[in-house]
Formats: sequence, C-alpha cells, structure tokens
Amino acid sequence: MNTKLKQEIFKYFFIIAGSFLYGVGTSIFIYPHSLLLGGTTGISVILNAFLPFPPEDILSVLNYALLLLALLVLGKAAFLRNVVGAVLTTVSISGFAKLFTNRPPTAESPLVSVIIGAALVALASALMFYVGASSGGTDIIALIVRKYIPIHVGRALLLTDFLIVVVGGILSGPVIGLCSFLGLIIKTTGIDAIIRVIYHFKKEEE
Repeated sequence: MNTKLKQEIFKYFFIIAGSFLYGVGTSIFIYPHSLLLGGTTGISVILNAFLPFPPEDILSVLNYALLLLALLVLGKAAFLRNVVGAVLTTVSISGFAKLFTNRPPTAESPLVSVIIGAALVALASALMFYVGASSGGTDIIALIVRKYIPIHVGRALLLTDFLIVVVGGILSGPVIGLCSFLGLIIKTTGIDAIIRVIYHFKKEEE
C-alpha cells in the first residue's frame, strides 16, 4: 500500500470517526436539554422553539443549504473541503436523534450533559480539522464573513457561535444559557488542546 493511499485512508477514518462522535455528542447529550454550543446545531435548537419540526430535521436543511451557499459564494474548492464532513455529520446527528427519540435524557443534569456533549463535539471537530475537513455549518458562515470582512476565520467563527449562544440563552433561560456558555468554552478550548496532543504524538512517532 503506497503512502498516498495510506494518508487518504487515515484522513477519511478521522472524518468518519469525527462525524460519529459529533452525532453522539449532539443527539444524546446536547439536544435532549435544548443546549447550545453555537454552530448550526445551536441555530436548529433556537428555530425548534418556533417551528413544528425536530431540531435534527432543521439541522439537515440548514447544513445542506449552507453547502449550496459555499458552492455559490466560495467556489468549488471550499465546497469540496466541507461536503464530506458536513454530510456525514448531518446524517450521524439525524440518525442518532431518531434512534433516541422519546427516550429520557442519558444524563438528567444539563450540566453533566453539556460537559460530556461538548467534550465529544470538541474531539469530533479536532479530528476533522486535523485532516483539513469540517462538520460544515457555521464554519461556512465564518468563511463567507471572512471573504467580505477583514477578520480572522477563527474570530469570525467564535463571534458567530457566541451570538448563537446568547440568543439561545435569552430564549431558554439562565440555566440553559450558563450551561451553554460553559459548553462553548469546553468546545473551543478543547479543539485546540486535542489538536496539540495529536501533533505531539505524531512528532514522537517520527
């Protein structure tokens, strides 16, 4: 097996694993308590309060619409970088959400749920970012903002997620709002920490 093929297998293993973990963290721990970690999952929770559709269905529409927007606004290259992770993550979240429909929350406490859920989402995102992929969603919004406004993509993403959590917190009350802020902190700091650990182990192996 040549090196290039090994790298591709490695890349898609991380994307599949990340999508699976994202689905577990979101559907089993975040959605049952209507928590928000920013992103399109947070937007879907907010819209769920006004629309007669489950959040996973709203999420699917949002993510596929943003992929189309990426193709139209950002071009083919950005679309291809986001499409695999975005589709797999959307399918994973939708599948787990339907599997656990009408079941009591795995963790009764919103605080415990957000800690576990945010940690899983951070790990999932880190695995996909490490191989140059993403779960789509607000990553695409951040790239579009970056195209027209001179702001770092990371700052644009953090600003977008922060605004989503603020709106969700206002609508859901102080407990969910505070838990969601904690989850956003765990997610954003966790992604960087996990990527650093992966790079550390890679260097040791070399």
